[in-house]
Amino acid sequence: MKNLFFLMMFLAIVLQTNANLVETTCKNTPNYALCVKTLRSDKRSEKGDITTLALIMVDAIKSKANQAANMISKLRHSNPPAAWKDALKDCAFSYKVILTASMPEAIEALTKGDPKFAEDGMVGSSGDAQECEDYFKGTKYSPLSKLNSAVHELSDVGRAIVRNLL
Repeated sequence: MKNLFFLMMFLAIVLQTNANLVETTCKNTPNYALCVKTLRSDKRSEKGDITTLALIMVDAIKSKANQAANMISKLRHSNPPAAWKDALKDCAFSYKVILTASMPEAIEALTKGDPKFAEDGMVGSSGDAQECEDYFKGTKYSPLSKLNSAVHELSDVGRAIVRNLL
């Protein structure tokens, strides 16, 4: 019975420590609420270190970037307004870069212990999402604003987390 009590106390301390790690890490990001929400939605954050937290952000970025890429593809095949055609083409390229270069670079760098390149991947994905939004400046609105904003903000939070590893 004593052993069970000590085991439960130990687990409570470990879980509290990781909860504190999430909160402490997120306080050093540009969007505390987004950071906490994203990290706590993934069970890996309960036992992970800062590298794990950065990898969780990479996965969140990839998820939103995939949503954006899918939406771009659907829009391009749905006879979009003429003003959107070039923007969608350019956005398709931007999201391809995020998904095939920036995020794989971040993952490789984090798993190999070279966070500088992970930071570069985060900066790249943030810039590419903002660039996609900018492609729609001459139109009435961007159909990708929410996803562009999400990828941009997640990337900025991810960069701040990675900076803890530098």
